[in-house]
Amino acid sequence: MKITDVETILLRLPVVREIGDGCQTICVIRVHTDEGIVGIGEAHTNPLAARAVIESPLYSVSAQGLKHILVGEDPRDINRLWDKMYKHTQTYGRRGLLMHALSGIDLALWDILGKSVGQPVYRLLGGARRKAHYAYASDLSQPTVEETIELALEHKENGYRAMKFGWGALGKDRKSDIAVAARLRQALGPDFDIMIDMGFSVPLDHAIHLGRAYAEHDLFFLEEPLSPDDVAGFAKLVAASPTPIATGEKASHEFDYLDLMDRGQLRIVQPDIARMGGISSTMRVIAHAEARNVRVIPHCWSTDILVAATLHCISTMHDCPYLEYNVTDNPLRTDLLVDPIRPVRGVVSVPEKPGLGIELREDTLKRFRWDP
Repeated sequence: MKITDVETILLRLPVVREIGDGCQTICVIRVHTDEGIVGIGEAHTNPLAARAVIESPLYSVSAQGLKHILVGEDPRDINRLWDKMYKHTQTYGRRGLLMHALSGIDLALWDILGKSVGQPVYRLLGGARRKAHYAYASDLSQPTVEETIELALEHKENGYRAMKFGWGALGKDRKSDIAVAARLRQALGPDFDIMIDMGFSVPLDHAIHLGRAYAEHDLFFLEEPLSPDDVAGFAKLVAASPTPIATGEKASHEFDYLDLMDRGQLRIVQPDIARMGGISSTMRVIAHAEARNVRVIPHCWSTDILVAATLHCISTMHDCPYLEYNVTDNPLRTDLLVDPIRPVRGVVSVPEKPGLGIELREDTLKRFRWDP
């Protein structure tokens, strides 16, 4: 089997707003083969930039486009191709955008491998420890506390046992930040898990104050309160905060997670499979984390392509309490697959069909296709 093409499909909502929703414009990747098997992936990043990384021609031995590297190769040689992509892009890559694009291709290669042998990806990863997973409803903060509480109660009524709100007005006033948590706990009761995502960083003393105050309201975790580069700050925060601290969605290499766990002392890390090297790299981070008794709760705020890949990975884990599930009303999330991945009373099952177990809706691709 040989790779014949690496196709990028850019999809974009008619109106894109300056909000914390990374699923308004997306980059779908399809890897084509001479045997007719097509692998599906997604790069969770700036789509135009990802397309450039993939489609760029040869510039030098260490600054190649990913498509140029892959065409003619056997897509089932995933480990070798991962190394080849990483090696021949080192002049401009190694982190960030290059890893995002590489991630989407890696997902598509695992999809091809599973389809070629008639098995779901989780079996190729050693088999599932658990096939059904609790999802937490992941949503954006609303303009008022009352509207946020109303939405939270709606998620609880729909069967979720946990939810996360973030962005919006968070981080501007710590008294207000604490009041939101208190109101949510009062409305949702003691048996419901609450997470808060700051979105952007706050000063360390602000974050420590929140970590201590949120403990009174039993938050499951406080997400990304500091700059993703402030590893020393995270170590100080984790030591001072009785509320668990989580971060990692903006990291893009397994070395970054080693840094967060060892120097930053994080006990919860959040790799995004479509940003940090794909399934291949995620499984290495899981192994590092489990050896340190660190929890991996992946970041998963995009389409059902990412949801499927995340489910296959977390199904292999010893301990992953929740799948992050984007509950916003967005057709790029809800209408992309022929068989959408949906929670049933807050529980999601790993796809059982070969590969990632997904099929794209051609009408949705046509409706939202963006060719700038």
